Order: sequence, then C-alpha cells, then structure tokens
Amino acid sequence: MSNILTIKEELFIGSGGHQSTYIHPIDRTKCIKIPHSPDDGDVRKEMRYRKLCARKLAKSRLVTEYFGTVETNLGLGYIFERVLDYDGNTSKDLKDFLPKVAPDTQTLQRIWTILLNFKSDFLHENIAIVDTDITNFMVQEPAKGSYRVRIVDNIGTPVLIPLVYMFDFAAAWKAKRYWNKIVDWLAINYPEVIPPELVAQLKEK
Repeated sequence: MSNILTIKEELFIGSGGHQSTYIHPIDRTKCIKIPHSPDDGDVRKEMRYRKLCARKLAKSRLVTEYFGTVETNLGLGYIFERVLDYDGNTSKDLKDFLPKVAPDTQTLQRIWTILLNFKSDFLHENIAIVDTDITNFMVQEPAKGSYRVRIVDNIGTPVLIPLVYMFDFAAAWKAKRYWNKIVDWLAINYPEVIPPELVAQLKEK
C-alpha cells in the first residue's frame, strides 16, 4: 500500500514565490504547502524558527499551527492549519479584506478595531517576520462579528545567528520596527481607511 497522499488540482488554493498551497484532501481544516524547490531556503528558515521557538509559537494567537510533513504525489508537503471563517470559507488576506474606498462608519470602526487588536497581539508576541507583505496576514472571523488577524507565511529570519530567537529585547526591537513599516505601507496604500488619526494610534514609538 502506498503512503503517498494524492493531491488533485481541484484542491489548489494559491501559489507564492516559494510554494503552492492546497487544501488537505482528508482534513479540510488543514492545508498542505509544497515548495517549488525541495531545498527552498524560505521553508528551511520557517522550519528553523518553528523548531527553536516552539514553546513561544504554541501559545501564539497569530501564527498558524504546524502539523508536520507528508509525502504527496507533488513532493514533500508541510501541513498547516487552514485559516477558515465560522462559515467554513477561507478567510481573506488583509489586502483583500481592506476596502480601497471609504466604507461606512460601522465598517470603518470594525476595521480600526481589528488593526488595533492586531497591533496588540503582534507587539505582545514579537513574532519574527521577513517582510511586510500584507497578503501574509489573514483576517479570520472565527465567530460571527468576531475577528482576529493570523500570520500564515514569511516568519523567521534568514540570518545565521538569530538573536531574535534568543533574546526578548531583540525580538521586541525587530517586531516594533516591522510593525511600523506595516503601518506606513497601509497609510500610503489605504488612505481612505487608514487616516492620520489611526496612524497615530497604530504607530509604536
């Protein structure tokens, strides 16, 4: 009997620069990421981070859970929690979630609350991220009217000696630096949603 898991194209979710993601064919609450290259440096970076900071990540509200590897017909796959809303649909990434034009007051207030809560979680957990691409952040609605942001990709650091893994002060410094970059990017690209008064609340001094 073959132990190779068969993944069909109908399970395809999306593809990034380093890997393609599929719905798990047996458990739809999970997804399988398959690197474009068997020795992808981005994947190795994330796996090192998850290994060295396993206790920290086990308590994380932000980072998706990791369940190990599996052999598939498309190559070695990495199994992760699939970010789903309460209705079973895949959550939207932050780029798709944020409107390009000014929304109504109620929607705007909801967005501000989501981002302020994201700030609180991000700076509390001090998660190491590689860049500020907001497609790596998904806005999950686990219960109707309740939202939280999840980090699904590009965690860790490529440096040889990762001080952010070893020292809380280094992790906090890097998290603050990257958080402010995220806020700056949002302010430039979503001015109707992220006005100066919200930027002032979101920026960390």
